[in-house]
Amino acid sequence: MRTGTRLGFLVPSSGIRNGIYTPRYYDPSIEARLTELSGTHDLVALQDLIDSGELRLRQGKYIDKMHYGSGEVPYVRTSDIANWELRANPKHGVSESVANEYRAWMDVREMDVLLVHEGTYLIGTPCLITRHDTEILFQHHLAKMRAHGARMSGPLLMASLLAPVVQRQIRARQFTADVIDSIVGRLPEVKIPLHKSAERRESIAREAAEVFDGRAAARARLALLLRGLDVAVASGTCRELVEQTFAALGNGSGHVGFLGVKDPSESFTVRAGALRNDVLVPRYYDPLADSELRKMSSTCDLTTVGELMRSGVIDVETGDEVGKLEYGGGEVSFIRTSDFGNWELKHDPKQRVSQDVYAAYANRQSAAVDDILLVRDGTYLVGTTTIVEQDDLPLLYSGGIYRIRVVQRDRLAPALLLALLNMRVVQRQVRNKQFTRDVIDTLGHRLEEVVLPVPASAEDREAIGGAVESLLRERALLRHQAARLGDAVEAR
Repeated sequence: MRTGTRLGFLVPSSGIRNGIYTPRYYDPSIEARLTELSGTHDLVALQDLIDSGELRLRQGKYIDKMHYGSGEVPYVRTSDIANWELRANPKHGVSESVANEYRAWMDVREMDVLLVHEGTYLIGTPCLITRHDTEILFQHHLAKMRAHGARMSGPLLMASLLAPVVQRQIRARQFTADVIDSIVGRLPEVKIPLHKSAERRESIAREAAEVFDGRAAARARLALLLRGLDVAVASGTCRELVEQTFAALGNGSGHVGFLGVKDPSESFTVRAGALRNDVLVPRYYDPLADSELRKMSSTCDLTTVGELMRSGVIDVETGDEVGKLEYGGGEVSFIRTSDFGNWELKHDPKQRVSQDVYAAYANRQSAAVDDILLVRDGTYLVGTTTIVEQDDLPLLYSGGIYRIRVVQRDRLAPALLLALLNMRVVQRQVRNKQFTRDVIDTLGHRLEEVVLPVPASAEDREAIGGAVESLLRERALLRHQAARLGDAVEAR
């Protein structure tokens, strides 16, 4: 019998299992919570579901790095999951020929659940595969779970994995394996609380399916809108693009592809007199970006970020590094580049700081609803953007992030600015201006050089800005609903 207080507890030698001596593995508060739930829930171990055939568990495959970038079939890794969904722009893609070698084994289907079972702080993070996500491969740090049968379905499994008592069990079973942590082998021990009422289980499953499919559909619409924006802006057909985007996904869609920018496929020459700022990096002078911007010049006002700053349309500032000693000191979010999701912040940022730390830095940096955060320092995340929602506040942000605030909203709406910053021609410029500083890449002050093609037509600006804002608000609302699913699972 285990005894103890909040600060410690005792475990008799007879209670030691599998030679495990890690204290958190025997956390008595977890067992106490499971006992509380036993009156209204059936506590079913994942292993029992596997044994009964109601759950299938399969690990992903390692694909050699030499194949990265060979195509556009997403190879999903742990960092490609944010806010219980896949990123619209996964870091790595592979070719169709490589994908065909692994598709049969991975066999990703709608309503499968991906779960991070190797890593560090991301362990236990689940993602429900929707109709928009099936054309993917996934790495070996992820487990694919397929549920079927009378008691369990994919959406119900997804909601159950979000239950606080399930997440606590997963964290208690996490152990260090070589250079990363893992729950491989221990995951089947985790007990899922299934409400004894079939009606309650069906209700939770139905809500989960609607929430995650709704978020995925809005994500796919936004991705399609951004993919088509370059052509629409150049041709003055932004309103038509909005109409087509919402109609195209009315009855389902597959993966919409990468939003990233490919490097120029051809070489080019630059005259010595055209060199700027002593920069000798070839991609800095990428003629394709200039060519695309010239195509847009008849329908757009081409203005740099620096010009918008100097004219007072936008305000830009960078964050601060509070120091690792402050991590975990409180409940105020300290946003880092890894906390960016699909144009939104993660609901559970990795690091939080105290109210005192927040007060110390609040006068040096600020964040408000509709501010845009842009990654300045990093590698592949440089140029990634997100927009701040009310529930994200208060927050501080790191020195590797730019905060961009629209001051004159009558001239430029925040949602429109977010769309412009995600256009292919703009992201290409960001990638071209990115440079290595010490051990990390950065955009530095070159952000001010980036040219934004702002539609000259007020109707086009309103159409794009309105559509993006609507999709962002829809996703934010559904994110709040998703965050409550875990508590609904445990509700009596």
